[in-house]
Amino acid sequence: MMRSLGVAGFSLAFSVVVGGVAAVPSWAAVHDDPAIIVMPAADGAAPGEQPAAGPDGLPAASPAVEPAVETGALLDPVSLALRDLLETTGDSGRGDLAAVAEFYLEREWVPAWTLDGRLSAAALAVIERLRHADEEGLDPDAYPIPSAHLGDGLPSTPILLAEAEIELSRSVAAYARHAMGGRIAPSSISGYFDLSPPQLDPVEALDTIVSAENPAVALIGFNPQHDGYRRLKAELARLRALPDQVERPVALPEGPLLKLGSRDSRVEILRKRLNVAAPEFDADVFDAEVQAAVSDFQRTNQLYVDGMVGPRTRAAINGGDEGNPVADVIANMERWRWMPRDLGRYYVQVNIPEFMVRLIRDGAVYHETRVVVGKRSNQTPIFSDEMEHVIVNPYWNVPRSIASKEMLPRIQQDPVSFFARSGYEVLSRGRQVHPLDVNWWNGSLSSVRIRQRPGAGNALGRIKFMFPNRHSVYLHDTPSKSLFNRSVRAFSHGCVRVFEPMKFADALLVEENDWDAQRLTRLFGGRSRQVNLTRHIPVHITYFTAWVDDAGVLQRRSDIYGHHQKLIKALGLDDDA
Repeated sequence: MMRSLGVAGFSLAFSVVVGGVAAVPSWAAVHDDPAIIVMPAADGAAPGEQPAAGPDGLPAASPAVEPAVETGALLDPVSLALRDLLETTGDSGRGDLAAVAEFYLEREWVPAWTLDGRLSAAALAVIERLRHADEEGLDPDAYPIPSAHLGDGLPSTPILLAEAEIELSRSVAAYARHAMGGRIAPSSISGYFDLSPPQLDPVEALDTIVSAENPAVALIGFNPQHDGYRRLKAELARLRALPDQVERPVALPEGPLLKLGSRDSRVEILRKRLNVAAPEFDADVFDAEVQAAVSDFQRTNQLYVDGMVGPRTRAAINGGDEGNPVADVIANMERWRWMPRDLGRYYVQVNIPEFMVRLIRDGAVYHETRVVVGKRSNQTPIFSDEMEHVIVNPYWNVPRSIASKEMLPRIQQDPVSFFARSGYEVLSRGRQVHPLDVNWWNGSLSSVRIRQRPGAGNALGRIKFMFPNRHSVYLHDTPSKSLFNRSVRAFSHGCVRVFEPMKFADALLVEENDWDAQRLTRLFGGRSRQVNLTRHIPVHITYFTAWVDDAGVLQRRSDIYGHHQKLIKALGLDDDA
């Protein structure tokens, strides 16, 4: 009968005697973090798994160890030691030690990593992966490993082999959990992270890894397989390979706006950063050649193209020269661990720090455009959902917080005039009522709802894209078109405003047979109309401050909400990455 064992009541003071040898387990004080329980979506092995050496130069792994004892018969001394060590863990809790105990119980205490008095080839390959956990942005010190020379230069006993089994299994379970779902809970960074990172059952993870043809490859397969993660991993290796004293270009300092005709000593630095030749005279003048180079840079980096250097363009020009790029890459790799493993074949991704939305189809960008996101006081939440329908000629149901804080003082001055000139109407119990039928001076709007009628001046514009969620956040048009000309576009109350929404709609509906932007446009000016999608489209609102673009260049953006710096600190990267 299978049973779950926990860590409660475990003490470092006990000793175990097997074959006349007494020892205090060296693994007893490691890995106290709680387990998070769910199963990985795949079988735990990375795509393209081969029985020979892995793509990272891993030692060839031997197949899973054959049982060392007959079913139901504890004849092997290492099995006896495992049983005696792990049965003392108690019967409550779900930490890594409890998971390891259950794992060995289910396999009737058969060793997983040792064979013939030493560590197996599979164990050595897994140890090598744990030793290089930093290649995946993880901390190798979090995964203690037994000596690779146990039984091969170092003496081994059943107790020592059993301790090595337990220590390695606990580290493997911890690594798999961190690789799949991250080391930091998203909600601990901010309540605006409404994410459920992929999780795993550590017992099943151990079984998957141990039984794989190449356990080391199966282990690293728990890391994200997204292209964005893979690119950051490669960039991390590149950054760490740079010489310690590599000469970095001079950063462009803060200062007034640089534009055509400006005379400023920073223009000389700007010329060097953008590879613009300096004239014989007036190298500090922002001339037409510099303006053209700035415009090209802005266009390439999806910034608003105005040929001027303000705070956002300056930050993008400095790019990897402000802050610690290694820490930035690692923190963004951690955020990839929070993402769904399957983003969808065709999906929408809004990246808040970039102020951009993209439609990704079959792994490639199908359409992209600028967006306006929530201001710092009304942040856009980070979450995933599914777009279900589009509404043409939408009403704007005014959130009660906006109605109370921003509208109520004006309504109280003259209710009739406010509703007459603004296109708003007031509803009570679902029915429209006259503004004078409401007591606007009792300090509460709980009994009424304010909405804005459809039309060109509606705050949502002509169309909104709906993925119903508890945040009441969606993508929509806007009459405030000028805000898209700003480099920093954080002005909304949390929803995402889309530039050129009908082009976005046309791209969004590419796989819909009955609807396109032209047909939707013909509905403008009529009654509010809901158009249901035949296929729901995944929507991912993300917060990536660093990524590697298609040209292989590391892009970094400002941490507009402060989430990134909080994660840097939580990961212990604020001093040294």
